[in-house]
Amino acid sequence: MRIGIMGVHYGHIGGMFQSAQAAANGEIVGLVEADDALYERYAAQANIPRFNSLEEMLAEAGPELVLEGLVHDKKVALVEACAKAGVHLLLDKPLCRTLDDWERIQQAVSAHSIELSMWFTSRSHPPFIALRRAILDGELGEIASLISTHPHKMRRETGTPWYFDANIYTGPFHDLACHGVDQVRWLTGAECVGVHALQTCKRFTDEPQLNDHVQASFQLNDQSLATLTADWLTPQESPSFGDTRVIVMGTEGSAHLRAYAQDDLLIVSNKRGAYQPEMPAGTGKTFVADMIDAIERGEELFIPTRDVLATAQACLIAQESAKRGGEFLEIPAFEL
Repeated sequence: MRIGIMGVHYGHIGGMFQSAQAAANGEIVGLVEADDALYERYAAQANIPRFNSLEEMLAEAGPELVLEGLVHDKKVALVEACAKAGVHLLLDKPLCRTLDDWERIQQAVSAHSIELSMWFTSRSHPPFIALRRAILDGELGEIASLISTHPHKMRRETGTPWYFDANIYTGPFHDLACHGVDQVRWLTGAECVGVHALQTCKRFTDEPQLNDHVQASFQLNDQSLATLTADWLTPQESPSFGDTRVIVMGTEGSAHLRAYAQDDLLIVSNKRGAYQPEMPAGTGKTFVADMIDAIERGEELFIPTRDVLATAQACLIAQESAKRGGEFLEIPAFEL
């Protein structure tokens, strides 16, 4: 499958690029990146043709799949253009900046029937894979509640400047906790149907401010509950970008997960008592190859379009609730 890349200056695009390079069933045929140094860093690895715009790359290189690493306010136009051209998409998180953008993306995908997946890296990370296996094996019984934290480092003087621009940046909950909302849906198989959220600014109080801690509580359609946090408060001395924790409580057991600063999973169940399951291998390196295989076989993707849209919708509505001071908001169903 012919692969184009749109932007290489943000987020997880480095890992996405490496996964695309490793895909024997894919060929990178073009790159759009205005920054000369960034283009050289990536093109030097694979002699990739450079294009000045998405439209030029679509017309001349003919990609069937486009990988994206753009700032948040540029994503909706990319999706609309690729959908119209019948080109599939693998996006970095988050999906878009606003609920209006989300509606435009949902309409574009529905109208043109392309596949739209997202690089939710935790699904490919060993402790999360092990946790899901334990849940599917019934170790925890029926899931009642989930807690998921999403801390991250940030320095104003060295951080991404447009994070402080609300006209570009989507907001910390959608940016960081989208991983957690995806985890909740993936682990439970349930949908988020309502949310209330609160936000605060304790660290980045100078103008322009950045809300640096958001907490949201979700109601799921199976009557389970989930509490998620996102923050820019990780100490600079942390050995990783953040120290993610997940706690899952079920009717027959519980699970305590730690990821990234240190990977660890403790399960306590009525079946087996307390134990630490063996960690499986990660699957991130084959993500792009697996996506291409699924598209070519007409099978559902590992992270399908509906999951991407549902996660983004829940995050954006949570941010709206926080803006309204914690008002409970329903999360409506949508069609594809």
